Amino acid sequence: MTLALTSLGHFINDGTTYLVPVVADFLSLSYHASPLWVTAMLTLYYAASSITSMAVGRFADRSGKHGSLMAQGMLLMSLGLIGYYAAIKAVPNYLLLPLTLASSVVIGFGSSFYHPIGATMLSQSFGERNKGRALGINGAMGSLGRALYPSLYFAVAALLTKPGSIAFFGLVGMAVAACIYQNFREERRRASPRVRRSLSLRGALTRGIVVLTVISFIRSAAIQAVVSWIPIYFTYDKALGFSATLGVAITIMYAAGIVGQPSFGLFVERFDKRYVIAASFLGTSLALLGYLYTSGTISYLLLFAFGFSTFSGFPVFLSLATDYSPPQYSTFGNSLVWGLGITGGGTIGPIIPTLISRGNYARLPYAFEILAIVNLAVTAGLLLLPRSSQSAKQNAS
Repeated sequence: MTLALTSLGHFINDGTTYLVPVVADFLSLSYHASPLWVTAMLTLYYAASSITSMAVGRFADRSGKHGSLMAQGMLLMSLGLIGYYAAIKAVPNYLLLPLTLASSVVIGFGSSFYHPIGATMLSQSFGERNKGRALGINGAMGSLGRALYPSLYFAVAALLTKPGSIAFFGLVGMAVAACIYQNFREERRRASPRVRRSLSLRGALTRGIVVLTVISFIRSAAIQAVVSWIPIYFTYDKALGFSATLGVAITIMYAAGIVGQPSFGLFVERFDKRYVIAASFLGTSLALLGYLYTSGTISYLLLFAFGFSTFSGFPVFLSLATDYSPPQYSTFGNSLVWGLGITGGGTIGPIIPTLISRGNYARLPYAFEILAIVNLAVTAGLLLLPRSSQSAKQNAS
């Protein structure tokens, strides 16, 4: 039951998350949103998620109400999508900018709940031996959401309207949030009174967590810079337009994670997790550089390879984060790596292409080249990661 419900939550959470760049692309074409406007939307989204993630992690460890909190986060994300619809359709044009920015903050706040909470629930349910596989299966559902939502958005838009499609997915998210809340509302509090009193930042700051958080921050800044702007890159530089063809390209990239997530989940159970992370970093950069210089079938294969290596963070980073965190700080440690590291890096990511390209969409390929090289360089930082006890057991077996 835990795997099924958290996987459904991951599907909705990540699908909703990756509608944000699609909405930004819609605004850039239909309302002539400037690069600064798009950057503000994406930056506020990631900033809200990063800032609130640690507070969510601490509260989840203290209360033990992981499933209920997961549902509340999904509800907030869904309300953010409804906010986008209201900004486009139901208010005067002069309120379009402030309401799209406010909705981005609400979605960002809601997105801070799922990943640290979901990883803790799966680790507690499946234990050290099987958590990598469970995280991989669960992560595949998140990748499925990322893969399907852009194409489903255009399919629903053909029946309704493009703004109406945004509202539709907001309503779907609310329904799933209600389902998850109903099933977990009676969950017992796992945190003891002693843990609730003593939980602090210092207890979670092991060497492994600190190093992994720094590495994930830099990695995420480079990769989210690419992922956040890639719909616009497809539209302007690959000449796909804002159409179903754009949705297919995005789907190919995200669909790779459906295979990549469970694959990396198996890898972290069988090999030293530090080497698995290094392989994912190298695969991301090499595939991205290859994609920029190719076209046709080869370019789509490289786009798939990029997604395969890139969208593997859930089983890779959080499996290692739970190894480095004391059990009573599990969600808090996850929130440091995912919220402060991955999401925090994602906060500055959308700004980077704007600075490198100087606000010119035609210079996005050049910005992506630099970001691929940065991701290659940060791979050296993995040498600073301590060997986890679980990695040692894997090599000994």
